[in-house]
Formats: sequence, C-alpha cells, structure tokens
Amino acid sequence: MLKILDFLRDPHSQKIQQHKERYQELDELSNVAVTINDQEAYKSLQAEMREVFFDYLTALGMDAIYKFFPHLVLACLISLKFKTITIPLFNWQVNTVFAYLCLYFLFHFLLKPVIGLIKTKMTKVEQASIQMDTK
Repeated sequence: MLKILDFLRDPHSQKIQQHKERYQELDELSNVAVTINDQEAYKSLQAEMREVFFDYLTALGMDAIYKFFPHLVLACLISLKFKTITIPLFNWQVNTVFAYLCLYFLFHFLLKPVIGLIKTKMTKVEQASIQMDTK
C-alpha cells in the first residue's frame, strides 16, 4: 500500500533518478575514453549521453506537469465560483486563476526557500543547544 501511495505522490522520481545515474555513468565512461584517446568510443558515448539527457529532460517535464496540473484544476474550480477578486490595497480586479497561479509561484520560488533556510538555522541552533546541554 505504501509503494502505491509513493508512486501516486511522485510517479516520475524513479525514472528521473535512473536517467541521472545513467548519465553520470556515461559521463565517467566518456572521461575514460578521452584519457585513453579512443575517439570512436567517445563519439558513441556522447551520442548515448544526448539520448539519455533528453529522456531525463522529458521525465523532468512530465514530473513538473504532474505536480502543476492539480493546482491548475483547483484554480479553475475556484474561478467557477469567483470570477475575479479585488486586491484591496490597489483596488485592482484580477482573474482568480491568475491570482492563484501568481501566489503558487510566489510561494514556491520565494517563500519555500526562505522557510527552508529558517528550518536549517533552527536545527543548527537546536543542535548547538543539545551540545551545550551535554557539556
């Protein structure tokens, strides 16, 4: 049951990881081909690296669409009830889908890294206090 939930939560993670590992492996082999001066092997490895890289990009794109699609559906459902919302400070009327998507991107690109930074600092403070308690 847990495997099914993990797959539904992030179905492309295994594929992305496999492509990443394969690309790193091919890169190492390519470096070996350069050091032994084997041009044929280098060319074939580079061709396969391009293939793996584009498969990796495709998997990343599909993963991004998979994660973004529920938000788009939710924004459309909200817009069925509320066509526009008014921003009180400026008295602007904005489409609900646009406002939702702007808040989504604002959260993921600005607030989420700040929250991660705060959590990191807090864990460092907690570790320091634990070390002080043990002394």
